[in-house]
Amino acid sequence: MRKRTSNDEPYWAPLPRQRFTPTQTLTIVIRHLIPLIGLFFYDGSAGQFLILSVFNIAFTIACIGTLGIAVSTRQENGPSPNIADEIVAWLLLLTIGIVVSLVLTTMFGWVIAIFVAATPEGLFTAALAWSVLAIVVFASPGLFQQYRSDLRSGMNEEQRKQRDQPNVLVHVLCAGLIFMLSGYINDFGRHGLLIAAVIVTALFIFRDLRPDLMRELTRPKTRPPGS
Repeated sequence: MRKRTSNDEPYWAPLPRQRFTPTQTLTIVIRHLIPLIGLFFYDGSAGQFLILSVFNIAFTIACIGTLGIAVSTRQENGPSPNIADEIVAWLLLLTIGIVVSLVLTTMFGWVIAIFVAATPEGLFTAALAWSVLAIVVFASPGLFQQYRSDLRSGMNEEQRKQRDQPNVLVHVLCAGLIFMLSGYINDFGRHGLLIAAVIVTALFIFRDLRPDLMRELTRPKTRPPGS
């Protein structure tokens, strides 16, 4: 019988439940409610909800990568000499995350973007721009706390990769869900759209508040040792 080794599932070690600060919890909830608020209270379209959902996913993936690089760089170079440099570095990091998010949104959501562009409202609207800005603003405090927490934790790059890589997979799967939903959402009618949007929003909030459980749901099935 073959002995099971740690290399069988290198990035699927059990993930303990992550404890969020009240600020992190609040920012997670609010950033996911923004597309829903636009749909319920500002007569937003299905396309806008889908695009904002894709941007939310892309922004999370981009920030996982940029935060990881920033933490590794800071661990190598040591702490910043003054608060001004710290603020400038954080703003630069956030800007890079936004740019990468827009690229990923294009990659994941180009079909949805074509669909939205064909509607009377078009793709680039003030409401969409303000919603994107609101998502970034409300996400930033929680991301900064995560950045500071990773610096204090003492985890090395490999340990952070083991924590983050499965979470990226979960978000990619969620992007696939949005892509599939885009093909049917116009058939739901207005009430069906609102119900679907609430379900998707609740799923995404649960995903970010309980990444340990979501990661278990997407764990790849492996053969038993010795098979």
